[in-house]
Amino acid sequence: MLEKFRHWYRILPDKKRYLEFVTALLTIPVLLTVIYTNMVSIREDKKSNTTPTPEKSEKIVIIREDENKENEKSNTPTPIPTLELSPTQSTKECKKEVGPVKISSPSEEEIVQDDLICVKIDYTVGEFCSVAWSYKLDDNKWSDYTSSPFCFSKLDPGKHELDLRVQSVASSDEVTLERTFYIKTKEAPSPTPTPLP
Repeated sequence: MLEKFRHWYRILPDKKRYLEFVTALLTIPVLLTVIYTNMVSIREDKKSNTTPTPEKSEKIVIIREDENKENEKSNTPTPIPTLELSPTQSTKECKKEVGPVKISSPSEEEIVQDDLICVKIDYTVGEFCSVAWSYKLDDNKWSDYTSSPFCFSKLDPGKHELDLRVQSVASSDEVTLERTFYIKTKEAPSPTPTPLP
């Protein structure tokens, strides 16, 4: 076998013979390095996969109708204490429409003197699904939908119109609310003249 290799090596052209031999020798350490790094990476992945982090479980309130009144149609569900649900339990679905919602602050036609105006939205999640809202003040662009409270600061004095779109997160049902309020500037104290002696 050694004799066959020598014969093959001698019949190669002079320059090509040396170049291929050196190239073949140089690729061996590269291949060994790649194999080693892959093995180390696989070992680290196995170690990180052996310690899973526990997931947070949500607390959900289940509302059931009284079992004694199965034949009667009752619109007033009875709340049951908060339970932690396993994947096999089922819950009653919420109504996919926007429930009763209103802007409680600022009130309609209110005159505000504060620099910071926080808009308060009254919405109770119960039998209705959660909602998100988008707002715009005067002729500005609509904001992104959010369920977080929002405030305005340093508004110009005068009339301002707030538009609020409230949308169910479970459907495309939407309610639009409007509110008009006024900003009154705090008047600087007027100087009182003092007589000179």
